[in-house]
Amino acid sequence: MAVKSLETLIKLQKTFVDEQRIHLARLQDNLEAIDNRIVELEIRKARELEAARDEAARATYGAFLGAMVEQGRALEKDRQTAALAVKIAQEKLAELFEEQKRYEIAEEQRLATEAKKERRRETIDLDEIGGVMHERNK
Repeated sequence: MAVKSLETLIKLQKTFVDEQRIHLARLQDNLEAIDNRIVELEIRKARELEAARDEAARATYGAFLGAMVEQGRALEKDRQTAALAVKIAQEKLAELFEEQKRYEIAEEQRLATEAKKERRRETIDLDEIGGVMHERNK
């Protein structure tokens, strides 16, 4: 019974690891999207600054810049939150993977012990057969 449950536990743990990898990938994609939005915002600010050299555009540049600064702050806050979520997910993945490895090592040790017991039984059986054959040959 323990044999089957250990195999099942390993499969279950692999499922948890795979699910966590998918979750981490989604969080990393979200972080990348936020980074891209920050870059787009900086490009937009640079374009508007260039356009503000024109006398007519200068009047609205101040309001635009204020809005962009506010958006930049919000994006940076989102970025920090997303980066923290990625870090937490990475740590969780490491824990799950470590646990999976413990189960796999325990299974390997169990299999090695079983193999050793089987070799020992075979040696005893062969010794017994050899002893019987030796007695018959006398």
